[in-house]
Order: sequence, then structure tokens, then C-alpha cells
Amino acid sequence: MKLPPLILYLDTQDYIRLFNEPKEGGTHQTLEQLLTYRDQGKILIGYSWATIIEFITKPTDKFRKERVRRGQLVKDICGRNAFPFLTDLKKGSRFPNNGIWLEAQDGKMVTAKWWRRLMEKQYFEALAEQKNFNRAQRRRLKTRSAMQRLFSENTSTWGTKREDFQGFPVSDELIESGVVTRFMKGRCSDAEFEERMNRWLSDPAEFSRIFYDYADKPNLIEEFTGSSLDKVEDSLQQLHKANSELEEKTSALREELIGAGLDKRAAKKLTKPFKAVKFDPSSVVRRIEEHIGEGRADHIGYYMQRASQKNYNFKRSDLMDIIQMCYVPDCDLFRCDKAMADLYRDYEPFAGKLVAKFGDLPARIEERLRTRIS
Repeated sequence: MKLPPLILYLDTQDYIRLFNEPKEGGTHQTLEQLLTYRDQGKILIGYSWATIIEFITKPTDKFRKERVRRGQLVKDICGRNAFPFLTDLKKGSRFPNNGIWLEAQDGKMVTAKWWRRLMEKQYFEALAEQKNFNRAQRRRLKTRSAMQRLFSENTSTWGTKREDFQGFPVSDELIESGVVTRFMKGRCSDAEFEERMNRWLSDPAEFSRIFYDYADKPNLIEEFTGSSLDKVEDSLQQLHKANSELEEKTSALREELIGAGLDKRAAKKLTKPFKAVKFDPSSVVRRIEEHIGEGRADHIGYYMQRASQKNYNFKRSDLMDIIQMCYVPDCDLFRCDKAMADLYRDYEPFAGKLVAKFGDLPARIEERLRTRIS
């Protein structure tokens, strides 16, 4: 019986190093080994929305070609193997999810029905204004067949420019392909249209062409996670502050007792250090799992408990790491940095899955393959 391939998740830093490092570098040598395993059907490598958000950076048109090359790198390594958007996990979506990494309904980011309703409304309004239709003409033209006939017969250039789509993300390449125009004229089936649109939107290279064209902020990582990061950081700072103040008050009281003539040993005994305020993450975990599914956020609670301890050096980048770790249950091997691997070393649900170094992946793959056979 043929065993299914191992599922791997790479760290965003792996893609960054591969993009920046010369082809003869050590990172590329490791990648060649991984691609050999992949081509032999032994592993599948997947990416997620977080990979795209973190890796396809650098706004402005100046970096458009670089963004496309970054997206193409992800595509070359992973193909159409994507981890679902987090909220889709609760709906039952699972890797490889037909390459869909954005939020989707019933496996589709765009449906023919939704697109037709949206575009026909925009086209009708533009045409009605241009032709000065009366109320009766407007009613007659609102049927699907009438709209298709209008599209076919009218010589309007509507649909040939980005601004015609009123903010919906479309690339010049998609417009030039003609699929939108053919669909609106009834010359393209719903199935073909949906397949083309969803394939295009979920393609890392194609999506990278317009990633910042429609963004109203230069840093989408901050836009996606900024408010959550602020809340976590503020909660941890307040907890650390409360524990520090408690420690300071205890120490000050001890000094007062000694100053009043009490023996040092007795003063110390009377001012035993209070137990630090403990953070209970259960409510946080429950709220998160309401959105992404049961059993997906326990590791976030584990992190919050560790991060609340004295002298823990919280980093904002930690949150992106632990968010991506919601995919660990679906993986055989999961790449993360050494700090995260150390933090979760004794966390049983992640046992044997975390890989701290990219270069260790081939050996870990061999180990997992041997274990499955024996």
C-alpha cells in the first residue's frame, strides 16, 4: 500500500533566503533535495495566506516585477498546494484545498452568480446614465438575456479598463485575456469563468501582480495583524507591570521593617515574595477557536502563558509565527525559527513536527519516512 506524501510547511524566512541567495548557495542545495522528494511523490510543500502576506512585500510599482518573481518562487515550490484561510478551517476546508489560500465559500473565492450580479449592476448604471433610459426601458433591460444582448451589441468599451470594476482587484493581464468580456456576453460558461477566476486569484504569481495596486496602506502585514498585535502586547505589558509593582512593594516593605529594627531573617520571612499574577489564556483560546475551529488555538494559550512570565522577551513577530502554527495539526513537518522550536520543545501536540533549521529538513524527512515504514 502506497503511503500518502508527507506534508511540509516552510517558514517565510526560507523563501526570503531562497530569493536573495545565489543559486549555488547552501539553501538552494537543500531546496533541490526537497524538490527531489516532491517529484518522487514523497512530500508536498504548502503555503498559506501568511506566506503571501509576509513574502510579497515592497509596495509601489517600482517593485512590481520583483513581487511577481517572489510569487512565482512560491508557486514553483508548492504548486497548487495551499493551506486554507484560517476561518475556512472551521468550515472543513483542508490542505491542499485546490490551491485556494484566500477566504472562500464552498471552495470558491468568486462565483459566476455573484460576479454577474455585481458587474451587470455596474454596467447597467453606466449605460443607463449614458443612454438616458426611462423607467420602462430600465425594467426591460434588467433580465439576464437582455443584459447579455446589450453586452454583445453595444460597442461600449466598458470592461476594458480597471476602473470599470470599481475597486474589485483585477490585473491588466486578466482584462486582456478577454474572459470577463466573453462571460458578460454569454460566450463563456459559468464553470469556465469560475475556474479561470479562482485559479487566477489563488495563483501566487498572478496575485502578486496586483498585491499593492489595490492596497490603501503600504504595509499589509501591519494592516492584517496590527490591532491584534497591539492588544497582545498591551496585555502582556500590563501583566509584567503588575508583577513588577508587586515585587517592588514587597521589597520596599522589607526594607522598612529592617529599618524599624526587625531582624533581616524575620523581615524576609514576613515579606515572602507573592506568587506572580498568572495569566489564564482559556477565554482567549475559546474566542479564537470560535472562528477557526476546536483544537486549533491551544498552542496560542501555551505561548501566552510562557510570554507572561518574568523576563520573557516578547516580539511582535511572534504573533505571525503562532498564527501560522494553527496549521501544525495538518503537517508532518513544520519549519519555524529556533526560538519558537525551543519554546514548544515540551509541547506534546507539536512533538516531532517542528524543524528549527531549513538545512535539517532532508534528514528529518528521511527519519519520518523510515518511521512510517517500520
